[in-house]
Amino acid sequence: MMKKVFFVALLIGLLVVQVMAQGNGNRGQGMGRKGQREYVQGRGAGYGGGFNGGMNALVSSLPHEELSEAEIEGLMQMREEEKLARDVYLTLHQDWNHQIFQNIARSEQRHMEAVKTLLSKYNLMDPVIDDTVGVFFDPKIQNLYYALLQKGRISLKQALQVGALIEDLDIFDLKEFIKAADNVDIKTVYQNLMKGSRNHLRSFVSQLSAYGDSYEGTYLSSEEIEEIIDSPMERGLYDQDGNPLYPNIGW
Repeated sequence: MMKKVFFVALLIGLLVVQVMAQGNGNRGQGMGRKGQREYVQGRGAGYGGGFNGGMNALVSSLPHEELSEAEIEGLMQMREEEKLARDVYLTLHQDWNHQIFQNIARSEQRHMEAVKTLLSKYNLMDPVIDDTVGVFFDPKIQNLYYALLQKGRISLKQALQVGALIEDLDIFDLKEFIKAADNVDIKTVYQNLMKGSRNHLRSFVSQLSAYGDSYEGTYLSSEEIEEIIDSPMERGLYDQDGNPLYPNIGW
């Protein structure tokens, strides 16, 4: 049910044209294969590589618990959903040469790795079989990648709107996954991903404001959007309830 809500919700409001379904020959567009491979392996321009050990250590310190089907489904979806965000931002950075996309793509890489830590902990299959930019295991997410790029390539403002839309959706989905989860380690990772998405949303909305534009919430309510963008940037690691850990180290 959650997966259905995700895909139906993301399709609403996007300009989905038939050419998107024919785009399989254009996978990884916007950046050469070598450049994509180097970036995702941590050798791309400006990316230091490596996963911040704070989250990895935190997840490892939490108990190993039995997984529900809902928790497994959520982990699989979030692994590819974070890749979707990373890949859209990397490609829009190539299109518009705006630093915000590359900066947030680096954060999305860390988010991907956080979910991968949980997949490894529970010996679950990783749906990211091919980590090339623009390539997805789930054909629905593959088509959504093209749909988001179609909108983001209209103008820089539309690209920033796509960024805000992705973060809006991520927060919405993470809230639902947290409700469905019982395991402390899963809820902890989701709380930290959601914190990151709130920061990303603030950044995209700030850039839109600088260009004389604004973002209207699509998945979250207008009140929720306003509450997020009117609050300061968040730092450090959070626990399973969304409270800062003490001492609070960066992530």
